[in-house]
Amino acid sequence: MFNVFASQIKDLTLLNLGYKLSDEQVNQFCVYGDLLLEWNQKLNLTRIIEPLDIILKHFIDSMAIEKYLKGNKLADIGTGAGFPGLPIKILRPELDVILVDSLKKRLDFLDVVISKLKLKTTRTVHARAEDFGRNVQYRGTFDCVSSRAVARLPILLEYSLPILKKNGLFISLKGLQAQEELKESQAALNVLGGNVECVKTYNFGETAEHRAIIVIKKGKETPSRFPRKAGIPAKSPIH
Repeated sequence: MFNVFASQIKDLTLLNLGYKLSDEQVNQFCVYGDLLLEWNQKLNLTRIIEPLDIILKHFIDSMAIEKYLKGNKLADIGTGAGFPGLPIKILRPELDVILVDSLKKRLDFLDVVISKLKLKTTRTVHARAEDFGRNVQYRGTFDCVSSRAVARLPILLEYSLPILKKNGLFISLKGLQAQEELKESQAALNVLGGNVECVKTYNFGETAEHRAIIVIKKGKETPSRFPRKAGIPAKSPIH
């Protein structure tokens, strides 16, 4: 079905982001879109079901973070249906991407997508974000961490900064409340060792809501007591 929208995928990506997708990349997005709609009937992966809305509000919105990426190793926390991690992987196939989510059924879907799209150096990890951050295998190992529509920023910082390398970047996709969430996050930034690198606001036309990208740089090592045990960051954010 998404094959009908192949030209729109290519044109809208070029128009909004300036990236010229290859035919292979466009085909990968078409397959991804078809699988998303198919699995959405049983898993409720997304409320957005119109193909053009999926292209703009999921695929292109996810790819918007590409210009802020550094290094080669990316973790996508609370990846859900794979956003923004999988569109970034399609755009940048050389990246080493780990998609983290606490719901196994979502990861079953993502494993099928990864297989169908023949994506290399891409895998899923079934874990709570707090447990992932306390795992010595992952702590302090990522160049970048991304997150989209998971939690408010102070909570996300506790999930993300522990797994970043020093000088690594946390890239958070947010909506209209970005500045408000930044104000809430000052204590968390101080405690966890983060500094605001930049905040970029944008929108993709009348049908797409205003968006913001917040980039946080890890300036110093995060104290070993963070992240706290599962559930605590959300119930009692650092303040």
